[in-house]
Amino acid sequence: MRFGIRIAVAALLVAAAAVAGFFAFRAITGKYFFRSEPTLKKAEIPLDKKALADRKPVTDELCRSKLTEVQREAYQAISETIHKSESEKFWLSSAGRDDVQIALNAYLVDHPEVFWLDVESGYKYYEYDNSLGVELKYSQSGDELEHEKKELDEVVERVASAAPDNATDYDIELYLNDYLTKECSYNTDVPMKHTSYGALVNGTAVCDGYSHAFQLLCRRLGITCTVVEGTSDFNDDAEDGHMWNCIQLGGDWYHVDVTWNDSTNSVCQVEHYFYVNLTDEEIKRDHKISPDYSNRSEESGNFFNVFVPECSSDKLNYFKLNFVTIKDPEKDDDILASLINASREGSSYCAYLVDESVDFDKMRDKVSETYAAQWIEGSNHFTRGSRKIASDGKIISYESKRILAIQLEYE
Repeated sequence: MRFGIRIAVAALLVAAAAVAGFFAFRAITGKYFFRSEPTLKKAEIPLDKKALADRKPVTDELCRSKLTEVQREAYQAISETIHKSESEKFWLSSAGRDDVQIALNAYLVDHPEVFWLDVESGYKYYEYDNSLGVELKYSQSGDELEHEKKELDEVVERVASAAPDNATDYDIELYLNDYLTKECSYNTDVPMKHTSYGALVNGTAVCDGYSHAFQLLCRRLGITCTVVEGTSDFNDDAEDGHMWNCIQLGGDWYHVDVTWNDSTNSVCQVEHYFYVNLTDEEIKRDHKISPDYSNRSEESGNFFNVFVPECSSDKLNYFKLNFVTIKDPEKDDDILASLINASREGSSYCAYLVDESVDFDKMRDKVSETYAAQWIEGSNHFTRGSRKIASDGKIISYESKRILAIQLEYE
């Protein structure tokens, strides 16, 4: 009997030693030692890939179709005149001054390649025998204008020819967003700042320059795109408006604001995609769309829209396609997999969306105080022998976007 008790006690001691050894081993090797590497299923982009050679320019005139018959007459007269090297007067038999203003606005939205109209004066009128004469005011003309047209065409072709081959329209959109945020700088004190020429040739522009440039490049690469006039949280004065784009991808429309993606004071690269493919509801959180031209008022000033599509889809929202959503930080397979992928690609950050059902501030604190270090430990465990993330990665919080980003430094 005593011998049996001794055996039982010995067995318990061995078991206890084994358990202690297991926890000691785990303390040395980390909590991820016995886990297989998690893999992240990439989000499917519901768009076909296209060869670069098959991308034909888009020439549709979205605003023209929204005009009255009289306004279309003015639109056509503008179209026949504006591409001449020297400004010429034309006469309209039915259109009034308001019709000309609306038609000219519509034409410039449909034709982002036009950069030589004087934005300050635009045009002047002549009235004679119930007819209205119009003379467009150019900022450049003659040989100088023809040279600058050629310069713009060359840049557009160079950017288009460097676009990714066998890519979806979404891939092209990101390529153009990256190009403009890298190659163009926001500057209010330069000539041609309101034009595609300013953004693409001079590399400096304000919001309408960015928007026309993005539209021009999209259309050259076969993607339907337009511009939207309005105001924003940073310039809600009707005298100082804002402009951004709407892009059509897979039959759905989305808002894109390349100007706001080009944040010169950005802390993290993720900020360059804050305004890629938003819905109407999302863009209206800090943008205000100007009224339709038929509903404009004195308060809206000269800012109005002829065509603004409905943007209700979130299928190609950048964040939802590219970021893992955190709801329960203990269920971290996808969270860890995205960090492993970011590490292997040498990314400067790894960003996550915080689920709408979770208190953002509490989740930020949990990630910052506990979980970020664990996830970095796990990533380094699976990527050992290659790149190692430093353990003191900074957590960047974007509450309005419900995004947490881990800045990645490598040892």
